Amino acid sequence: MILIYFIIAYLLGSIDFAYLVTYFLTGKDIKEIGDKNPGAANVSREIGKIWGIVVWLGDLIKGIIPMEIASHFGITNIILLTVIGIFAIIGHCYSVFMRFKGGKGVATTGGVLAYIAPVMLPIGIILWFIVQSINYRSFKVLIAVIIAYFLCLFAIYPLNVVKEISISTILLIITQIVINRDILKEFKF
Repeated sequence: MILIYFIIAYLLGSIDFAYLVTYFLTGKDIKEIGDKNPGAANVSREIGKIWGIVVWLGDLIKGIIPMEIASHFGITNIILLTVIGIFAIIGHCYSVFMRFKGGKGVATTGGVLAYIAPVMLPIGIILWFIVQSINYRSFKVLIAVIIAYFLCLFAIYPLNVVKEISISTILLIITQIVINRDILKEFKF
């Protein structure tokens, strides 16, 4: 049954909202305009902020839906649910519908985080904007934001829940590092 959840998550994650919205509105392929990244930020810059938000919400929700499906059918372990969510992230980044290409998976990762720690979603969004406004290629800024995230996590959630959420968050950070390892070359240490 777990394998079925992984497949469902991967297929849902493979739905490329950036491509679909851009093609529906303009007839163009998002992978051929702007920075060529099929993600919400590129759609926001090239098509419009409202459409970027629509894509962001779609990408966020496709991280949540497979976890909700698994939870509905009895999966309660947060770490296992996170792994199911990771398959949605992999689907976003290596979409079967887009010849195994895709975006960076940031919004879908946000969806997984929103599912396991919903109170942290607004904090995560604020921290993301801070990173974007300061320097998103700075290792020091990234580390500071990760530390701030964990401090907020410990301040908001009870200790018996923080352990599983922390492990899940670390799995998501590792997933982002592995998937976006090429970007690490651009980081300033």
